[in-house]
Formats: sequence, C-alpha cells, structure tokens
Amino acid sequence: MTSIIRIIKFALQGFFRNFWLSLVTITMMLMAVLSVTLMLTMDYVKTATIKGVEQKIDILISLQPGVRVERVDQFVADLENLAEVKKTSIITPEQNREMFSNSSLNTKAKKALEVFGADENPFSYSVAIQAYNIEQYPVITKFIDQEKYQSLVEEKSFNDYQTFIDKINDLSRNVNKYSWYIIAIFIFISAIVIFNTIRISIYSRKDEIMIMKLVGATDWFVKAPFLLEGVFYALAAVLIMLAVIYPLASFIQPLLNNYFQSNQVIDIQGYFQDNFWLIFGGEWLALAILNMFSTSIAIRKYLKV
Repeated sequence: MTSIIRIIKFALQGFFRNFWLSLVTITMMLMAVLSVTLMLTMDYVKTATIKGVEQKIDILISLQPGVRVERVDQFVADLENLAEVKKTSIITPEQNREMFSNSSLNTKAKKALEVFGADENPFSYSVAIQAYNIEQYPVITKFIDQEKYQSLVEEKSFNDYQTFIDKINDLSRNVNKYSWYIIAIFIFISAIVIFNTIRISIYSRKDEIMIMKLVGATDWFVKAPFLLEGVFYALAAVLIMLAVIYPLASFIQPLLNNYFQSNQVIDIQGYFQDNFWLIFGGEWLALAILNMFSTSIAIRKYLKV
C-alpha cells in the first residue's frame, strides 16, 4: 500500500514539475480527442437529420371533386393494407378550404374563394400517406398509379427528398474520410510529442532514477510513476474537452431546435449523455494506453543502470 501511495505521489510531482511540457502534451492530445468527438457528433447529426427528414416526408393525394366518402374510406383501407404504409390521414374538403384560407398565399389568390358561396366548396378530399422509410415511397406511388385508381386520383405530390438525403450522405462520407486523416495526424504528432516529453522528463530526473536503482528500487517501481503520469495526461485532456464540448452543445442546441422546429430531431446533449462512457471513457482509455506505450519505450534505456 505504501508503494502505491509513493508511486501516485511521484507521478503527481512529475506531472506538475514539468508544467509547460505537460501543457504541450495535453494540448496535442486535446486536439486529437476533439477531432474524434467532432467526427462522431457530425455522424450523429447526419443520422438524426435524415431521420427527421424521413419523419416529415409524405405523399399528398388530391382526389377528384365529388368523390363519395365511402370510396375515400375504401381507398385508405387499401393503402393501409400495404406493408410499406406507416400512417394515412384523410383531409376533408372543409379542412382543405380552411388550410388554403390560412396559408401564406397572397390576398389575390385567396379572394378567388369569394366566387363560391358559403355552401359551395371547390376543394375535394385529400389523403396524406407516410411510409416507414424513404425507400418505400416508390412502392406506394406504383400502387396508387394502378388503373383502378385513375378515376379517383386527381393529383399526387411527392418531393424528391432522396436527393437531399443522398447529398447529406455524400457530405458526411467526405467529411469522415478526411477527418480520419486529420485524426491520424494528430494521434501521430501526439505520440511523438508524448514520447519526447517523457524523454525530457526522464532525462531531467535521471539522477533521481539512478539513486532509486542504487538503493534497490525495482524497474516497475521506477517506471510506474511515469506510466501513471501518462494516465493523468489523458485524464486532463478529456476533462478539458468536456469543459469545451458541453457548453458548446448547450449553445448550439437551441439553434438546432429553432431550425428544425422540433426538440426531437437533433439532441446533441442527449447523444453525449446516452453515450458518455462509450465516447469519453473510450477516448480516455485510448489516450492512456497510447501514453503508457510511449512511456514504456522512452524509459527503457534509463532502467539499464
């Protein structure tokens, strides 16, 4: 127990004794973990955006004027029998007229309704159809295009959201591709900086190491404080990143909510909360292993006393 306490004490002394060297090392590791975190965040934002877009996609079917409600109900029942259909909504002529009146169209367009009396309604039934995912919409449109529905369907509208989603995927792939190069560079530079920092730290304490060896200290007892310093470097880098990431996420979140007009589309704070140990714990563990590996190589020749 005494040996463990001494190892921790020596590690803390080494960490704070070479403050500027420690700061440089931590800065390089911070750049590496920030790059990884930002890449993971962008991948989540991409996935959440696509999911949010898919939730807003639907096919709007305008039916012929004068269609009886029984035929509308039968058409909807046929649609709901399709495995690809998630949800259908019937919009009555009255609802269509009200939506037209409350729309953002100019006053001249809305005045066209004045031609019709209070008991007259130029609008017909509409049906909104939503699928489980965007790949299923071609199946639904093909079903609607059947000959038996041609006398029922007046018009259908479906925006090509697939093009939008493909652009998001292409952008994400390119960002991820180059992000990995950036991350690899930071990790490589971090490994070099850590290695050289440890070498300088060990060189400045070589007399101390020699004395410890002369009084019978084992290689493990000499090496352990330096290994623990590497763990402290990793912990400091991750803690600083947390101090940057969480306030930044708090600042960005309201902007995302306003843009998507929803609190459920992209929740960066919730993403970090749900994956806290996987992301930040994994990054700390990876850095700690990298640091200890570099330390083991750097200290090897100084143990041959």
